[in-house]
Amino acid sequence: MSALTFLGLARRAGKVEYGEEASAMAARAGKAKLILAASDAGRTAKTRAENAANTGKCPLAVLPCTREELGAAIGRETVGVAAVTDISFAAAFMEKLSAESPGYEETASQLSRLREKAQERAAEARRHLKNIKRGKK
Repeated sequence: MSALTFLGLARRAGKVEYGEEASAMAARAGKAKLILAASDAGRTAKTRAENAANTGKCPLAVLPCTREELGAAIGRETVGVAAVTDISFAAAFMEKLSAESPGYEETASQLSRLREKAQERAAEARRHLKNIKRGKK
C-alpha cells in the first residue's frame, strides 16, 4: 500500500481535513498532527500551510506529488493542503512516505516518538480506570 493510498484510508476514517481553511482551523484548534502540502501548491498556499504548522506546533511535509494526485488520494478533484488529525495515522503515513521517498526520515521519527507517548498516556488512562473500578487508589 502506498503512502497516498494510506492517506485515503485516513480520510475515510475521518482523520484528515483538506483545504487551506480547514487545515488551518484544525491546526489552531490543536487537532492537526501533520500538515501536508502538494509539491505544485501555490506559494500562498504553502505559506499558509507553514503558518498553520507553526501555529499548531506540528510538522509540515511538502509531498512529492501534485495537487491532482493528493486530491485523488483523498477523494477530491484537487487538494493543495491537508491536515492529518490522528497521531497514529500521521506517524504511519510518514513512515510509509519515508520508505518511498528520501528526505522524510526526521519527520517520521519525530511523529513516531509522539505516537509512542500518546500510546503510553492511553495505556496509563486505561490502567487508572481499571483501578478506579476495582477500588484501588
